[in-house]
Amino acid sequence: FDIYNYIKILCQIYNYFNFLNFLEYFNKTNLYKYDIQYWNYYNDINHITNNASESFNNYLKKLFYKKPSLYELIYHLKREESLSYNNYKRKN
Repeated sequence: FDIYNYIKILCQIYNYFNFLNFLEYFNKTNLYKYDIQYWNYYNDINHITNNASESFNNYLKKLFYKKPSLYELIYHLKREESLSYNNYKRKN
């Protein structure tokens, strides 16, 4: 079942031209480039939410209260990577 074509046909039948324009744009920028099966993590027990990434983002915001230089950023990211790797090795 191809939902994209189904919606497109409905838009043409009911003269929803603005939405049809948006649908074409969405198809070109998202549907065409990315496999839709990876959009939904509902059944993926290993990645239920993005809490881990949001938590890390919040941590980085606190670490860099002002915009770091490129070298500071690289230094801190390498440090975080090594800490993460060491924690992983210690747990396994």
